[in-house]
Amino acid sequence: MSLPTSAPRTWRLIVRRSLIGLLLLALLLAMTLWALLRASLPQLDGRIELPGLSAPLSLARDSLGTAVLQGENRLDLARGLGFVHAQERFFEMDLSRRSAAGELAALFGPQAVERDQERRLHRLRARLSERLAGMSDADRALLQAYAGGVNAGLAALRVRPWQYLLLRAQPQDWQPVDSLLVIGEMFTMLQSGGIQGGFERALLREKAGDTLFDWLTPRGGAWDAALDGSQLAPLALPGPELLNLQKAAHQPEAVAGLRPRAPEDEAVLGSNNWAVAGSRTADGRAILADDMHLGLGVPSIWYRAQLQIGRGDGALRAAGLSLPGAPSLVVGSNGHVAWGFTNAYGQWFDWIRLPAELPEGRLRVFEESIAVKGGAARTLRVQEVDGAPIMKTVQGQRYALRWVAHQGEAYNLGVDAFIQARSLDQLLSQARTAGLPQQNMLMADSKGQIAWTVAGRLWSESGLGSRYARFQSLDTPARGWLAPADYPLIQNPKDGQLWTANNRQSAGAWGELIGDGGFDLGARARQVRERLSERPQHDEASLGAIHLDHEARFIKTWARRIEAGAAGHAPHAEVLRLLQQWNGQAAADQVGYRLARSVRLHTLDALWLAWTRPLLGAEMQGDEKTRMSWKKNFEYSAVQALELKPAHLLPPGFSSWQAFERSQVDAAVAELSEGGKLPLAQATWGRANPSRIQHVLSRAIPALGPWLDMPQEPMDGDANLPQVMQQRHGQSQRLVVSPGHEDQGLLSMPGGQSGHPLSPYYGAGHADFMRARPTPLLAGPAQHQLEARPAARP
Repeated sequence: MSLPTSAPRTWRLIVRRSLIGLLLLALLLAMTLWALLRASLPQLDGRIELPGLSAPLSLARDSLGTAVLQGENRLDLARGLGFVHAQERFFEMDLSRRSAAGELAALFGPQAVERDQERRLHRLRARLSERLAGMSDADRALLQAYAGGVNAGLAALRVRPWQYLLLRAQPQDWQPVDSLLVIGEMFTMLQSGGIQGGFERALLREKAGDTLFDWLTPRGGAWDAALDGSQLAPLALPGPELLNLQKAAHQPEAVAGLRPRAPEDEAVLGSNNWAVAGSRTADGRAILADDMHLGLGVPSIWYRAQLQIGRGDGALRAAGLSLPGAPSLVVGSNGHVAWGFTNAYGQWFDWIRLPAELPEGRLRVFEESIAVKGGAARTLRVQEVDGAPIMKTVQGQRYALRWVAHQGEAYNLGVDAFIQARSLDQLLSQARTAGLPQQNMLMADSKGQIAWTVAGRLWSESGLGSRYARFQSLDTPARGWLAPADYPLIQNPKDGQLWTANNRQSAGAWGELIGDGGFDLGARARQVRERLSERPQHDEASLGAIHLDHEARFIKTWARRIEAGAAGHAPHAEVLRLLQQWNGQAAADQVGYRLARSVRLHTLDALWLAWTRPLLGAEMQGDEKTRMSWKKNFEYSAVQALELKPAHLLPPGFSSWQAFERSQVDAAVAELSEGGKLPLAQATWGRANPSRIQHVLSRAIPALGPWLDMPQEPMDGDANLPQVMQQRHGQSQRLVVSPGHEDQGLLSMPGGQSGHPLSPYYGAGHADFMRARPTPLLAGPAQHQLEARPAARP
């Protein structure tokens, strides 16, 4: 029996109609998603009612998205800033408070539980809720005004922020305590690495003994560029009685079988700033420059803002960068003073070794409930001894952490007062009591003065001697707070210049007070200092040029060492040629820089593992993912051994130090050539250092990358030189400003201003930043204007 001739046509018609229907359905879905995405855009123009305002408030935006707020008082500006932060950045603010509080699993599900458990041990929401209740009326009013603005901004969106649509979640209102949690997240971001490093150093001291420990982890050396001019003398090479790798008992087992950590991922410690006094400028102006090094993402961690209180000649205008989630400017200038930060890396913590039996009455237990999206809540049992949470158990031994961020007094809104400071002395006074992670703060004023101090609340007891890299006992007294008059201070130095770059700033009493929480090698700071000294006078352009300085003065010392070893050694002829052709810059198109850098990291990794494996044992140095790594100043120990070539410290398996060094060159060549697949001459630094400035959601869902991420491009810069730029970490902003001359100031940042991909400000300014095109500090002509009025009373 045959089918009718019309059957094929019928089936084709059905298939065609089905495909058309699917296409229409897909189009309808795309249009719906597009409409929802557009509906979550912030309002840029028109008029709004903003509850709590006492007077009309102007909210303008320029071509970069800079929020320009003009109102009659500080509380109104806080409401306005909260409004624009919420409309542009609420999701990022939410992540920050959730991260600090250990509440990410409620948004992301079970995969975030482990991270939440780590953070919940600190119980920051509970601690900071208690702190909020005890804060001054002025601080609580400012936090309440900001929170009111945030919630008004969130409610004014026609559709909840697009990220919550994707996650199928509802945003939760902002509470005043959440802004304190944002500050707490900055404490974690800036100090957690030092805390972990401090624990590792204390373990190493116990295993190695004081003499060997001090040599392996020197606190300074020839690259130091301390503000007080102090120089720490090199320590004597340890003798074979302490460590002798030629003896079987001291030889590390299977060192060659452990892969070194990825040499491209050298840890970057964050931030540079520098300033010159009026004595160093043509017209007597002081000028300040600042770039803070943080993780880079889309949008930027910072938000450009310009705040103006009042009108006319008596108005106060402050311009700079705010942190979404907090009501204040973090860095900036107000016509009278300018300020900028680098992380101070002092010892703001103590690790406490606990006895097996804890004294009665000193242990408290808290039950923390962790909400989990799509699953049952998890209960975490948190134990605290005298308020210090028990954080670690290693080989049956328990350790508690006493940290400045656990103390309520470490939190306040003192930073907010900076925008109204009228003099350097007033700014210094405010800095010493401000509640923020401890920072090297440089400042300049309109009279040509400059100064350095450590901002944030400081503990009064010494951080060295009995505390540095040593576990404390349960009976070690808790630290008290330092009187503001006793803070470190350098004001108007004779040479008219100041600089900091996360390096050790001082010795003596100040050094004892600050301690050492993991300072960076001084190479960056030294190069900044030398750049400042190269010219008798400076202006904005010359100070701004230091931001982009990627001459590799530090790595040049390694290049010379490698060249000397390669001369006359035929297998390394190409290595020698590439190093001789290198232009001395950490430039994207250079092979010589990447080669010398890689040899250094392979060498330091190999020496560290050879010297510490006998001390720490396979249980602590056997796993490449968890083993203890060297810290920045290990550079001095390694170089000393390479220069003196002691037989007892030569890693086993090598006939001589020359053979060891050549093997590290071979390892670097194998890495750069990808095992011989890539010609060495094509292994440029840019190939290893492309920008990867991504949205947080595209990291979890890579398919979103083309729509959300900034374009990848090879980058100049690296660690250990002023232009710090690595794939996901580096200069989060560049600021140059002279107080009173803000119209000549410069401010740029990567990642863009807005968190909405359809916003005209998504990625705004990123291309300028990447191509070193300066953008102004002050806002340009308004492109959008929003007028806020007090909400009508019922």
